[in-house]
Amino acid sequence: MEEGASNQAKEPIDSDVAMEDEGDECAVIEDFEAPIVLDESSKEDSTNLENPYYLAGGVVEPSLEMEFASEEDAKNFYNAYAKQTGFSIRVNSYYRSKKDNSIISREFCCSKEGFRRVRSEKKADSGEERKRRRNRAITREGCQALMTVRKRENGKWYVAKLEKNHNHELVTPGMRHFLRSHKQEYNPKKSSTNSISVIGTSNSIHVFNDEYDNSAKIMFAPQNHVNYIGRGRLSMFGIDAQSLLGFFKTMQANDPAFYYAIHVDEEDRLSSVFWVDTRSRIAYNCFSDVVAFDTTYQVNQYRMPFAPFTGVNHHKQSVLFGCALLADETESTFVWLFTTWLEAMSGRQPSLIITDYDSAISKAVERVLPESGHRYCKWHILSKMSKEMGNAYSALPKTFQVEFDKCANKTGTPEEFESLWESLLDKYNLRGNEWLQSLYIDRKLWVPIYVRNTFFAGMYTTQRSGSVNSLFDGYVNARTTLQDFADQYKKALNDRSEKEAKDEFETFYTRPILKTPLPIEKQASEIYTRKIFTIFQDEIFESLVFSVKFSRNDGSSSTYEVARFDQEHKVYFVASNISEQRANCSCLMFQFEGILCRHILAVFKATNTFVLPPHYVLKRWTRNAKDEAMLDALNLSEAQGNAQRGKNSQYNILYQEAIKCVEEGVASDHSFRVALSALREARIKILDEKKNAINSLKLDHS
Repeated sequence: MEEGASNQAKEPIDSDVAMEDEGDECAVIEDFEAPIVLDESSKEDSTNLENPYYLAGGVVEPSLEMEFASEEDAKNFYNAYAKQTGFSIRVNSYYRSKKDNSIISREFCCSKEGFRRVRSEKKADSGEERKRRRNRAITREGCQALMTVRKRENGKWYVAKLEKNHNHELVTPGMRHFLRSHKQEYNPKKSSTNSISVIGTSNSIHVFNDEYDNSAKIMFAPQNHVNYIGRGRLSMFGIDAQSLLGFFKTMQANDPAFYYAIHVDEEDRLSSVFWVDTRSRIAYNCFSDVVAFDTTYQVNQYRMPFAPFTGVNHHKQSVLFGCALLADETESTFVWLFTTWLEAMSGRQPSLIITDYDSAISKAVERVLPESGHRYCKWHILSKMSKEMGNAYSALPKTFQVEFDKCANKTGTPEEFESLWESLLDKYNLRGNEWLQSLYIDRKLWVPIYVRNTFFAGMYTTQRSGSVNSLFDGYVNARTTLQDFADQYKKALNDRSEKEAKDEFETFYTRPILKTPLPIEKQASEIYTRKIFTIFQDEIFESLVFSVKFSRNDGSSSTYEVARFDQEHKVYFVASNISEQRANCSCLMFQFEGILCRHILAVFKATNTFVLPPHYVLKRWTRNAKDEAMLDALNLSEAQGNAQRGKNSQYNILYQEAIKCVEEGVASDHSFRVALSALREARIKILDEKKNAINSLKLDHS
């Protein structure tokens, strides 16, 4: 596209207006966006400023007439400013002199400048090619922020045009390294997590900070580290215990309120340990509806059970709610652990807890978590079948596995399951197998056809890689020593934190491509996180191939038969109340996953409901799920009054709000001064209120 120099040379143009009047023959749209590497050697003496305005991190804010030694210095400066402010830059267009063809003007713009080009019909891909090509998120939003630099006759460059305002949200400091022009500057090894946890109480030995100071309640001298794990694990744990306690102390040094509890046996030997930090507690405040407890991980040569409490966040990623290393898997140990964990979580019981299929765990859940629903992990049941059935399983033909899978996972009604189960027992002569008998008794706690009316938040699968147990896969196994465990634990959490930050970035700073003109799809794209929207978008798209047939009227509601045009024999039934915009489908997807199914969406479209009703938007799946959850936690803590669990909940809420002030406050010097002033003013008001309360008490008692 670049034009050659004119035969009739002209003087260099000294204003953007004059340059625009000359026409496009000298202008080149470069539209180049790539990671920009700052030249450290060119930072000094590259700008000439009077009364500069500094952002946080010592970066100067750009201004008109600001001067640079070279074009490269100008680019590096604007990129540094963009990083500190929270956006990415692109080298957009430039002008060449008609005198000597040298570049005399360069425009650097926000990477969200302009809009994505629409392919013409002639150049449009075929249907198959479109399927193969990944739909990239939309990043351009017509932002007009830019900095244009011009070259003076003395060879220096100056800012000739400047627009600082953006038409989109700016990226928070924790997400800057995802911006394209700043990626090469990011070193994940230098990043660290700052998580502070809260304090709980227990009758066991606890190590925590009194009133959040740095002094631990119990100190372990080196010679006391020979408190061994008992029951066959005596010989090596004494050495590993030093590493474990050292790990706790390191965590507490970085996280003053880091909390851990130690359980001892009858002989005062270290038996089991539990720990949790504020990052986990805050996550639990937001996503405590479904919790998974897993004891299938085992570490070191003694195969100690490593038992994490996990959940799912609004990006459908596994999140940690606390961890334990257990001496054994007895009911008393699980009762201690659940009690300790519940106290650390301010006494807030989960709506549902998913556990291994184990009688000791079941009894402990019944005792400590009576308000929680309890279901079993199907993956765990299927994975232990060969062990539990013993020789009987070894003698069975491979057809048994196929038929058992069909019975457990592919039956459409309870009656169909019951029939297939009975025929399975008779065909393979298994009516005397006690383990299968217990599975049948507990069928309503694990068989899909019975549990689909329970909300699992997607934490239900037959594959471990996608199940509740996947948080530490690839990090912890039976060969992991306790000395290595601490590093692997931190690495797993840091990697998960980075993945969550990446999904947050994609959700807030890019826009998905819509597949239909339906208002409900656009609405969902603005409400849900990107992961949840992708699932919902698939349901919307698939709803277009379903026919809707009115079946009957039942007073206030109507029933519809919904089936694919090419699968009319497979019918789903949707009962809908049009006036209240409510519907229930026989597939139970909304009850199970919290996302409307394609069958209900087909009925909505057929009955002219084009907007997603608010009662079908689960807050836990929305992009603002954490903010919404903190408001709910605030109401809960107020209801709990001055109880210790209420104090812990209040501490977490205040901590998270303070962190938000810090993240926003470091954006610029001005933001820093505003944040600092506001925090100091808030502290003064709090102290004044405390003094007033004390004076009121004195007057009441005088």
